[in-house]
Amino acid sequence: MTDTATPPPAETAPAQHSGRVRSIAATLVFILALALMPIGIVAYWGHRTVTNTEAYLATVEPLAYDEEVQDALATTITTKIQEQIDPEALVEQIFAGLIERAPALQGLVPVIAGAIDSLIAEVVDRLVRSDQFRELWNIANTAAQEGLMAILEGREGGPVALQGDQVVLDITAVIDQVKAGLVERGFGAAANINIPVQDQYIVLLEAPQLAQVRTIYAFTSPIASYLVWFVVALFVVAIVLARRRPRMVAWTGGAVAVVGVVLTVGLNIGKTTFINQLQGTPFEKASEVFWATLLRFLYDAAASTIALGIILLVIGLYLCNARWAVELRASVNNLADKVATTIPPGPITNSGAWVASNARYVRAAIFVVFAAILLIGNNLDLARTIWGGVIALILLAIVQVWVAAGRRQPVPVAA
Repeated sequence: MTDTATPPPAETAPAQHSGRVRSIAATLVFILALALMPIGIVAYWGHRTVTNTEAYLATVEPLAYDEEVQDALATTITTKIQEQIDPEALVEQIFAGLIERAPALQGLVPVIAGAIDSLIAEVVDRLVRSDQFRELWNIANTAAQEGLMAILEGREGGPVALQGDQVVLDITAVIDQVKAGLVERGFGAAANINIPVQDQYIVLLEAPQLAQVRTIYAFTSPIASYLVWFVVALFVVAIVLARRRPRMVAWTGGAVAVVGVVLTVGLNIGKTTFINQLQGTPFEKASEVFWATLLRFLYDAAASTIALGIILLVIGLYLCNARWAVELRASVNNLADKVATTIPPGPITNSGAWVASNARYVRAAIFVVFAAILLIGNNLDLARTIWGGVIALILLAIVQVWVAAGRRQPVPVAA
């Protein structure tokens, strides 16, 4: 009589319990990663753009070359100077004696005042479109970035300062350049222009909650640049812990793509709000340029996140146990076998057995290459993400054919 080696239920209970614990842990880690991902992306953008001077200058430098921004700055600066000069009052003051002796000259006052206004506008317009202004732009933005950091860190000083609940930019240097340009053009009275201190600033934003912003910055600054990598690590842990890893890869891909979509929608809502706030101001036409330029890293990150999510979703679905996925993998294997038959015996077929026995590690190395391509530089890029996926797919196809070629190598029979 043959004994049936059926393990008692008590022996399978620990394995089932361990599997449930792993599933629960994987789900919790996945949820935590999903919740932290949008925060990590935005925190990384803020840390990269605001706290890094070189990255900040690289972000705002294109604005100095944009015509709509130049027009807005020229209009703002011209208006501020004209408001303080009052050309008609200045002309009347200069020609007071002549007008008393010849009252008919009073009719020339508006004409001369208009000419002065035109001269100021011409000098300012020429300045904001010159190479000199671009140098001033970089100098001013370097100081502005340092001023913003001083505000966030609770320090004072710099061209960007806090006045009440307003964050303002000091444009004294630009005004001085305009005054010098007016003097060079023969308008000597411009040297005596004295613009009040309060009019030498442009309000950048209202910040009634600045105290809370400083508190948040104090807590998040040490981890802002690392949070996104912590999120990536959490997703990897969730996949490793999952009992059905292909399914978790698919879930991760879908979640990552959804985060990218949500981030894109949020950016577009913020863009609409930002443009509406600048309606009726000199910066109205330049509002879209400002938004797109300052937040282009976030837009690129959102698009790259969607592409990466789709790639992971496809991988997870391809590796799952669904019938169609099994049949698709079989078709791929058959195609690889057919391609392998065209490869003559040699180094490729000889090394195929080794590649087959280490295929897991070879494929892992390919995913490392994909991650390296994805993370080149300091920002995510949609084109680089797509090209990285294409390169990884080609390398995986080569490995599949290589393994199939190794199977064709005859095994020697011992005598």
